[in-house]
Amino acid sequence: MRRLPGRSARILTSSSALAVACALLLTPAAAPVRAYAAPTTPGIQAKKAEAAAASKALADLGDDFEMKVEEYNSVADALEKTRADIVRTRVELEAASARLAEAQDRLAIRARAMYTGGEVDMVAVLIGTTSFDDFLTRLELLNRISTSDASLVLEVSGFRDTVAASQNALENREVEQVALRQEAERKKLLVEAALQKQRSFVSNLNAEVATLIRQEEERQRRIAEELARRAAAEAAARKAAPRAASGTPGAGHPEAVDVALRYLGVPYVWGGSSPSGFDCSGLVQYSYRQIGILLPRTSSQQYHVGAFIPVDRTATLLPGDLVFFGYDGDPERVHHVGMYVGNGNFVHAPATGDRVKVSSLQDRITSRGDYVGAVRP
Repeated sequence: MRRLPGRSARILTSSSALAVACALLLTPAAAPVRAYAAPTTPGIQAKKAEAAAASKALADLGDDFEMKVEEYNSVADALEKTRADIVRTRVELEAASARLAEAQDRLAIRARAMYTGGEVDMVAVLIGTTSFDDFLTRLELLNRISTSDASLVLEVSGFRDTVAASQNALENREVEQVALRQEAERKKLLVEAALQKQRSFVSNLNAEVATLIRQEEERQRRIAEELARRAAAEAAARKAAPRAASGTPGAGHPEAVDVALRYLGVPYVWGGSSPSGFDCSGLVQYSYRQIGILLPRTSSQQYHVGAFIPVDRTATLLPGDLVFFGYDGDPERVHHVGMYVGNGNFVHAPATGDRVKVSSLQDRITSRGDYVGAVRP
């Protein structure tokens, strides 16, 4: 506590105020000590970013794999059609061969009928001549063949071409089938290998992230346990040696009471510290500031500033003394403050929905049992 510039300075502070305030923040009642729900460090953040990028690459590779599967399916469908065409071509080839044999037989029968005088060499007649006489003989043969016989020769020739073309198509389709199967299998294996490799990479990164988080959680757990242990030890030590009176307190500050009473009826506002709205410690701080004394902001901090007046010495209270209340009467859990105005009463900003008003200190002590002493700034 200190007076503002321009006023006679008087410093009334407790050398242990900061240490006690820190300890209050660490006690289970004031703020439960626990490990962070989502621990993070620069190392964890960097590893998470790496894992996220790898997962994105995995998703992209998965999309590419789906495209390759579609391509593979298309190739497989084409192969099925090719195989069906090959089967059909083989059937057609067999039929054409049979028809060719039949036509050749019919042609031989025709020729033999025309040359009843002996056997006819069909190869010599149809393919070539060996002399001029042979050529005349061939011309005579052709002239004697009827129109239907000529058609039969053309039919045989057409069958021969069909057989050759079918055989060629069959061979080409077999080559295409092998090439398509090999290419489709190659693409499938390449993409599957890349996908498996990326999955393993992402899995390893996620495992590293989980390990880093577990390590950080364990580190923070150990820190939290140590802080809790220290806080518990300090709280036990304070309770074992309760705060004693600070010698003979100085003069009171009734002028601070005069300031506070001007604001009777002002609504309670959580965090408020101005005439537009006060909370309990805000009213005390504001009133003392007007008389040139600067107090801390919170009730737990104000409790440790100035000369302490124990619970059993309410008869020594003077106007302007600060009266404090703690959860279950625990001085380590101060939660409310008011200003003594005399005649057993105190002015305070009670709670949400209420207004600045004067209450009986004795009634509060009797009904709530949470009075933990007073301080004279």
